[in-house]
Amino acid sequence: MGTHFAGIAGGPGSRARDNAGVSEVAATPIPRRGRLWVILALALALGALGYALVSISTKKADTDFVQIEGISTAQELFGGVPQEGDRLGSSDAPVAIQVFNDLQCGDCRADFLATIPGLVEKYARPGSVKLLMRHYSVAENPLELGFFGAEAAAEQGYGWQYTYLFFLNQAEAERFGIDNDFMASLAGSIGELDVPEWQEALDREGGSGGAMAKRLEADGELGTKLGIRTGVAMILSGPSGTRTLQDGPSAAQAERAIEAVS
Repeated sequence: MGTHFAGIAGGPGSRARDNAGVSEVAATPIPRRGRLWVILALALALGALGYALVSISTKKADTDFVQIEGISTAQELFGGVPQEGDRLGSSDAPVAIQVFNDLQCGDCRADFLATIPGLVEKYARPGSVKLLMRHYSVAENPLELGFFGAEAAAEQGYGWQYTYLFFLNQAEAERFGIDNDFMASLAGSIGELDVPEWQEALDREGGSGGAMAKRLEADGELGTKLGIRTGVAMILSGPSGTRTLQDGPSAAQAERAIEAVS
């Protein structure tokens, strides 16, 4: 409902006086010099309006706002695929792929976007493979801020959408810096994600010693133990054994490994 403005107080008599006053003013002729000033003022106002319209029509897009791309693509890619916590795909899938990556790594971005969408469509959606997200920093800091945003989204079952959008919008992350505002813009672009709940999870569990930090530390320790190097890495496990793919495996390499462990 729009804002309601109260009327001017007064009874019928005061309304009649107001109307009479208006009529009296309208009936009084404007002196010639006054008419010239009115015409000049109108001309200036029309000129200013025309300039404003041209300015609006030619104004470039505002670059002071985070512009998230790939929102509809993320929905199409991950929508309808079972997702819980770090898992994407059916919990009963016979093959599990642990995907180690660093959200703030340019090489990881290229590797992730070149392989994960195809694996989701061909294997995770039908239910033959489940993907398990493992955040693994290739920088000095093992707990990068972007990891926490993805973990908070994963608590609502949207960690993979968040990770995909983060990789897709790394240029915006570089332009604005990775902070809570940027991460909240990513969270807000996922229509079904409850942003206040996402923020509450960050505030509640994101501090030193919090549940998120412990999960991320466990990912880092596992990656170190397995000897994970830079770029996306995959550890595939299935009925026929285990395969390790390092240094950004291609989609074809990942598919061959899936066949080998199935």
